[in-house]
Amino acid sequence: MKKLLTAPLGALLVLGLGASGAPAFADPTGGASPGADQGGDIHDDRPDDGGSVGGDQSTETTSISAEARAWADTGGFDLSGFEDYTPPAAHAPTDADIAAFEAWMGGGSNPRNQVMSQITGAAGESVSDELWNYCNTIWKKWMNAANVGSVVSQTSGLKNVGATQEGMFAGYFGSLIGDDGGGQDGYRAAGTLVEDGFVVSSDGVTYRLHNMADGTIAYEMAAPEGTTVSEDEFPDGLTAFTDFLPLETREATDDAIALLGRYAAEGSFAEPSSVDRDVYQAAAQYVNDEFGEYYGQCPGPTAVKGITALGVALDAVTEDRVGSSVGEKEFTASFFGTDSAAADLWRLGFLPSFDGVTYRLHSGKDGAVVYEVAAADLPATEGTLAAGPAGAAGANNLAVIVGLVVAVLAAGGGVLFAVRRLRKPRQSSD
Repeated sequence: MKKLLTAPLGALLVLGLGASGAPAFADPTGGASPGADQGGDIHDDRPDDGGSVGGDQSTETTSISAEARAWADTGGFDLSGFEDYTPPAAHAPTDADIAAFEAWMGGGSNPRNQVMSQITGAAGESVSDELWNYCNTIWKKWMNAANVGSVVSQTSGLKNVGATQEGMFAGYFGSLIGDDGGGQDGYRAAGTLVEDGFVVSSDGVTYRLHNMADGTIAYEMAAPEGTTVSEDEFPDGLTAFTDFLPLETREATDDAIALLGRYAAEGSFAEPSSVDRDVYQAAAQYVNDEFGEYYGQCPGPTAVKGITALGVALDAVTEDRVGSSVGEKEFTASFFGTDSAAADLWRLGFLPSFDGVTYRLHSGKDGAVVYEVAAADLPATEGTLAAGPAGAAGANNLAVIVGLVVAVLAAGGGVLFAVRRLRKPRQSSD
């Protein structure tokens, strides 16, 4: 029997209406507080981090430079939207809130890249990174207080909904860029919801609007209906892709090291255009989901896990950069006729990554770093992702096994696919 993946189409179906037609508003936890014991780590949407703010405390950014604050104060960014904001007490949404909720959830994926491109173009990379990390630290404290993940797990039994809040952070952050304090197209819906005290979640079936004050569900609507894509429609070999990936850590090979250099020189990735979009997007989610089932976390967090195991602290922006560099898109596209060094590395059993300074190869379920080289030490090649002054060779081999398992789903303001899955036997690590 094949796994079916459903791609949403059509209008949103609104649920949660009382007999009068007003939005239903109730405590879904049966009176239990959002922090009630549910087993494991229940303090926020990131499991097994001891309840800390966004995981590793070394990545907190609790202050910003005078330069960043001065740029914001001249009208570049409305810092008061984070520094002076306190979520209001739990309440029912207005019609305007519901309209903003529908607009945001129907708007697509996490706008982080667009937002960072906008503010970096205006303020430069250093200031934009400072502001993003500083505001994201404040945001994560809000999300820990709301404890949305626990509320959803009590309501539906499903977990790992935190990534939708990160997408909303990007939208709210974007709404605060510019002299008008948030009039940018595409971010206003997120701005409206946060200003009114709401944040969203999705479990792939239901979209929920939560009070930021305590995580309680203020409104729900069904995820859009869609067309069904079967595994039979995937290109040959895609459903067996984990055969390429070892659970154990393996040493970097000469071929893999050579491919990493080619990967650095390839530049940006363009998705294949002449393919069935429903099948392609379903295949992309299949790869992400199955990788998470196989390794214990999705590709980006696997690479982050390997880097942090070395004692390297990554801020939120760098984590995003690493997560988007691991070649997952390229690997999926390779089944649709698009060749790349990143895809070839996956087929050799390695994930590539780049944090803006260093290129790395990762191996095994813990994302162990088995090779790294500074971008500055690579030959200057047209299309190389980063360049710098030549220096001493910085390549070395490392093998690290770590025990932390972080489960993160790549999701944004909306959800592309709801998956009904059948578990299949996993390869032994012996």
